Amino acid sequence: MVTQQVNKDVRGLKEQIEKILIKTAKKTKTLQFAMNLPALDLRYSYSSTTANQRFHSASVGKLMTATLIFIAIEQGKLTLETRLKDILTPEMLEKLFVYDGHDFQEEIKIVHLLGHMSGINDYFESKTFDGSVFTDDLIRNPDTFWKPTDLLDYTRDRQKAIARPEEKFFYSDTGYVLLGLIVETVFAVPFHQALETYIFSPCGMQETDLCFYSEGFDPKALAPLYINGVDVHRYTSLSCDFSGGGLSTTADDLLKFLDHFQSQSLISKQSLDQMARFDHRYRQGLYYGLGMMQVRFEGFFFLLRNLPRLQGHIGVTGVHAWYDSTTKSTFVLNVGNTKDMVLSFKLLINIMQLVFSARIK
Repeated sequence: MVTQQVNKDVRGLKEQIEKILIKTAKKTKTLQFAMNLPALDLRYSYSSTTANQRFHSASVGKLMTATLIFIAIEQGKLTLETRLKDILTPEMLEKLFVYDGHDFQEEIKIVHLLGHMSGINDYFESKTFDGSVFTDDLIRNPDTFWKPTDLLDYTRDRQKAIARPEEKFFYSDTGYVLLGLIVETVFAVPFHQALETYIFSPCGMQETDLCFYSEGFDPKALAPLYINGVDVHRYTSLSCDFSGGGLSTTADDLLKFLDHFQSQSLISKQSLDQMARFDHRYRQGLYYGLGMMQVRFEGFFFLLRNLPRLQGHIGVTGVHAWYDSTTKSTFVLNVGNTKDMVLSFKLLINIMQLVFSARIK
């Protein structure tokens, strides 16, 4: 009888979540969701378009870039204290870290880039000297292919550093492009091959590619991706993400990654603990460690304080990849629209309330 009741409760939970998803999908351009609840033996996925729909990962991919860095650390190729000048050329670092008339490039360490404490600006969201923003270029010039060096040049030539190293937390995609180039240098392979060797293949992520670099990448297969109201999923200019999060992936594949990631099959507990040093406030309710975020729901509203603190990452187009370290539950969500970030968090909260009212232990 107990087993029958549990099965009934699980079916009820699944039906409630699906009802919310169907209702929300009517308000979004696209919607993908997947979760794995080991305590309830429930793995579930939903897509408003095709099954196992591919979508752009946005900054969720930073979690994998950081994972590659920690794999390199565990292999003895570098440390958190390794200075960029010992890996990358002075020409590559030129003018990126000049603040108040002093060039700090020789002082920047791996840990500074991982935790967004290097002082480098951000090509993607920060304004340039003339007040323009990168997303305008992305939309106006859809056929532009952005190489990693082009992205560094964008910050080098059109922006300036915002602080001295270790002085200020400032989220920077430019810093993560540098991390991608460091990955290429220490592993001596292109970034997409490092992803394939050390993450995609071990995790069984057969539906995930690095956009514009992996051989199997097909932009037409991506779900709609709206930036400032424009669908850019077929734009070549979407090449701008690289190691800042430019993956073509699926909700199920991201679940596979999260399951392997938290189970320490990719990196050790010591590395996970270092990533989970959530010392800096990113936004209200969100805190940042070394390549990983934590969501504290009570920061949104005090009555949500009973919800668990999830760890993982988000992307600017409403992509979420989270896990609960206590129950080992994992959650992936995508709405594919910069204007629907608030809606995506409301959906996540509704689902969390349903899941944890089911008394997962």
